[in-house]
Amino acid sequence: MPSTAPTSTDASDPSASGVCRVPSTEEKLVRVLAGTVSLTGLGLGFFVGPWWYLLTVFAGLNVIQSAFTGFCPPEIVYRWFN
Repeated sequence: MPSTAPTSTDASDPSASGVCRVPSTEEKLVRVLAGTVSLTGLGLGFFVGPWWYLLTVFAGLNVIQSAFTGFCPPEIVYRWFN
């Protein structure tokens, strides 16, 4: 059975090196925004009304779809300001 472990020829693949890639400032801002929206939705859902939990659902679905498609609306907004 062939081995699926990375070889020395896979050195160009950053995920094979075992070292984490440092996220850009833009990526960090998007992550902070996603976390803030999620926690805000949870807080509003708990203290104001259960319909606010949909804000948390929206944030979670947006993060999931951006992982698969690479399309993230907040990144577009950040690029407009730079």
